[in-house]
Amino acid sequence: MKYALITVAVLAIAILLPILVIILIEHFTKRKWKLWVKAVIVVFSAITISLSTVFTYLSIYYGASSEVDASFEDSEKVKVSETSDYYLFDHKTNTDKAIIFYGGAKVEEKAYGPLMRMISEEGVDVYLIKMPFRFALLDTDKADKVFSESTYPSLYLMGHSLGGTTLSMYLSGAPSPYKGIIFLASYPSKAIDSYFNVISIYGSNDKVLNKEEYEKNKANFPSNYKEVVIEGGNHGYFGNYGEQKGDGEASISRNEQQRQTKDAIVPLL
Repeated sequence: MKYALITVAVLAIAILLPILVIILIEHFTKRKWKLWVKAVIVVFSAITISLSTVFTYLSIYYGASSEVDASFEDSEKVKVSETSDYYLFDHKTNTDKAIIFYGGAKVEEKAYGPLMRMISEEGVDVYLIKMPFRFALLDTDKADKVFSESTYPSLYLMGHSLGGTTLSMYLSGAPSPYKGIIFLASYPSKAIDSYFNVISIYGSNDKVLNKEEYEKNKANFPSNYKEVVIEGGNHGYFGNYGEQKGDGEASISRNEQQRQTKDAIVPLL
């Protein structure tokens, strides 16, 4: 509802502003413009204002904190590589399990490096997907980039916030090689079949997750899904990107929230 209202407001401003400018110009110049000229100006201005607003909105994002850099270095257990589509946390001895991860809206992908590494160290390959403008809805099917190359017997999906909701949309129209889906401070917008393993994890102090929408969309979870509430956790501590606007204050550290998240996920796999 919030995004719908913002969209309506932007469109209203984009249309009304050039009309107001035309009225003022005509008033002060005492000249009347032809109707088709006015229409062209209004349409062109509305498109320009709308696109500029969207571009500006998408260009502002939460950057990864500097401490994430260490999580992208190779170790005895994990090798990290990068393509134009994803970062791969490759467990050196694992060949049968992998997770495809979509991040939250307007969060730099590298912010999730520490959590991805924790999971990979447990014997799981993890694909940290790069999204256009760091916004998963702009490329819902990007998991196909991994799926088309995949030889994993067990392939899972995982998403934080809008990334999780986007994955539920993708899953509803995708082939079914996936074994399950993991929601971090998120919920499905589409019904998920009961044969998927599903886990929902969120922090007790999360003030960004819309709890009313979460409860309403619980019907989209399969009946056998598992819910884990991290006491003292919040919305942003699944990643390392500073404090998220409107979030609750966590009473545990980021590292602790991510450790508990990892411990909840690994048994599912």
